Amino acid sequence: MKTIVKLIKSAGMAVVAGVFMMACSNALQVSYDYDSSVNLKQFKTFKVEAEHNIEQDPLLGSELNRRRLGDAVVEVMEAKGYKLDQQNPEIIVRFMTDVKDRQQVRSNNMYSPYMWWYGGGNNISTYNYQESRFILNIYQKATERMVWQGWASGKVKAPTKKEDQNTMIKNTMADILRSFPQATLDTYSRK
Repeated sequence: MKTIVKLIKSAGMAVVAGVFMMACSNALQVSYDYDSSVNLKQFKTFKVEAEHNIEQDPLLGSELNRRRLGDAVVEVMEAKGYKLDQQNPEIIVRFMTDVKDRQQVRSNNMYSPYMWWYGGGNNISTYNYQESRFILNIYQKATERMVWQGWASGKVKAPTKKEDQNTMIKNTMADILRSFPQATLDTYSRK
């Protein structure tokens, strides 16, 4: 019974950390990968949705959080010049988040010339923390193939205000999508 309670508590803490994962975007490491055979500058329209085939967490996967994350992605993509098109998008931006328990081990060797008298030692300490990740997968609609993936991961702190949380989520989305190319202007269309 105690094991179940501990498991529920640790899972709850992981979920709370994930909800607030965007709290400290400077502490998050951002990276990306892409399919070099696809010209990413050819796309102009997009649609945003939650990633399929993931386990829905009661807090992290709540409708409120999905809406908050989706709105941030839409805002950043539109700022890059892309147009939101729910009916016939050229690319689909899917997002997901997760939290993983991590452990860091530190060793401090304490040797001195007098260790034969005082004794030598090795001080080992462990530090447990939670690493949060936010992942954006961009798929080409025509082929259903992933053409770009960006992610941010790291330790996070909870924001102090609701406005801070929204701002931090938007800033993290902007950091992730910074390496995704701007939409090019189509000089031949009259839309």
